Amino acid sequence: MQTTHLPGRGLVAAVISSIGICYHGAHALVTDRLYLDLGRVLRNPADDPTMRYRTGLDDDVYAHVLKTPGALTLINRTAVQLRALADEVSMGRLVRLTVACQGGRHRSVAAVETVGRLVWEAWGGAYGAGIEHHYADHPGRPRR
Repeated sequence: MQTTHLPGRGLVAAVISSIGICYHGAHALVTDRLYLDLGRVLRNPADDPTMRYRTGLDDDVYAHVLKTPGALTLINRTAVQLRALADEVSMGRLVRLTVACQGGRHRSVAAVETVGRLVWEAWGGAYGAGIEHHYADHPGRPRR
């Protein structure tokens, strides 16, 4: 698992995770208040052989995902929902968001990176945020 911590002056208030739902046990990771499945919403970079074995952390794969029509609207709305939920929970409690796609390497990774940064920037460094990628370092999922 790859993790990034976006520091803040206060506690970590949100953890945003990417998962690949095709992996055994991935559904056990979905215990969060917010869940977003991108499987049929955003185009899949894995369909392009030049991107298949890379991740949403690579600049061109990231850009490919975000250029999908509607991607930025969906990501911005998700960030707003996460911030609103964080405002409602008591201080010191974590708000969690899980973003899923088939393999957990492309779409969910790019979306999580963007949502995490949007939320952290909106807080102006007052709170920290954690970003987790559970399957980004796994080899590409088997093609059916």
